[in-house]
Amino acid sequence: MRPHRGLTWVSFLLLAMVAGAFYWLFTFGEAYWDDFEVKGILHQAAARCYNTDEEHVRAFVFGQLHNVFDMEVEDRTGRLVKVLKIDVAEDDLRIERNQVPAYVHIWLTYSRVVKLPLVGQTRTLTFNDHAEQDLTPVKW
Repeated sequence: MRPHRGLTWVSFLLLAMVAGAFYWLFTFGEAYWDDFEVKGILHQAAARCYNTDEEHVRAFVFGQLHNVFDMEVEDRTGRLVKVLKIDVAEDDLRIERNQVPAYVHIWLTYSRVVKLPLVGQTRTLTFNDHAEQDLTPVKW
């Protein structure tokens, strides 16, 4: 029977890959989870386009974004101020409706700043999310 060989090159590579995966998950996991929540909000907004106009859909999207992503930050005077965790503006939301076939397309572009642990730097991630909905009336 051969004796145990200890730490080999392959086992070292596997450990390095697992450590890198945990580092990536710890660093970027929350940003991608937030992107998943934004996509859900956009799909809800697209479903609301059946019976509401564009201004109500915009108000719904930004209201939901504020409900989910507002966080309190202390400003220079020491007051607590609510700011969005993501960087999004009114112009970043685009809604287009097609008549034939009846579809709505909603695009939202936003960015999120992520702090890199152990390095002390920041990275800005930009997300382009899209949702669409068929608006043709249902025939029973």
